[in-house]
Amino acid sequence: MAHERITSAQNPLVKRLQLLLERKGREESGSYLIEGAHLVEEALNSGAAVTTILYDSERELNAACRQALTNISPDVHVVAASEAVLAKLSETKSPQGIVAVVKKNQQNWEEWTEQLLQAKRDLLLLFLDELQDPGNLGTILRTAEAAGVDGVVLGRGSVDLYNGKVVRATMGAIFRLPVFTQDLTVAADQWRQKGGRMLCSTLREDSRSYDSVDYSGKVAIVIGNEGRGVSDEMITQADELVHIPIYGQAESLNAAVAAGLLVYEARRKKDRSH
Repeated sequence: MAHERITSAQNPLVKRLQLLLERKGREESGSYLIEGAHLVEEALNSGAAVTTILYDSERELNAACRQALTNISPDVHVVAASEAVLAKLSETKSPQGIVAVVKKNQQNWEEWTEQLLQAKRDLLLLFLDELQDPGNLGTILRTAEAAGVDGVVLGRGSVDLYNGKVVRATMGAIFRLPVFTQDLTVAADQWRQKGGRMLCSTLREDSRSYDSVDYSGKVAIVIGNEGRGVSDEMITQADELVHIPIYGQAESLNAAVAAGLLVYEARRKKDRSH
């Protein structure tokens, strides 16, 4: 596959890729780093904009990843590298011997919503209000894709979408699910102007139980920050406040668990109404 092999961490390409381990480097380059055979395979098979791949030529990759690499575009720069070099580009304790560079999603939120609203009358979106935990965000994106969510809006002030922990936790969903980082109150206002409804997850007493809510039509569900919940600004834009009953002593549910329950309840009711 590769005609060159990098053995020094001082190599210019390796130094450039190391910058992608930090948020600033990702923002300046418009690209992010993924690692592991499964994620690389998912990226290639989903049509993500992979630009560079480094792999350990002395290590056996799984069959699915090898198959994905055999069908790779000639535009992708594939380079063999030593185990020591790949360790410099890994954030995990047990590097899997392959990393890749992927360009960030370049879709425009307003253009995307216009196209989606023209194509579909029944929509389900997730709005995430300053979510801080990378594991939570990755799990939510993985669950959202599984539940058929059309897209996700990540509020500014949230954990970086392209943080390595987030990307790994998505298990490939990040390559297929449209996700936009926006000012959430502005995005919510635009959504409502286009006829969409906003349902905010909250523990307030004036909210309705999530299983008694109408999820038909164009609906966006808002999940709040792990510590303070949904912001007052988003609450004021809500068409309805919903809660998930808690029967034990816990004060609240984990954000990823709450998101999962809500999107699957919405999906169940949407499917039942068709």
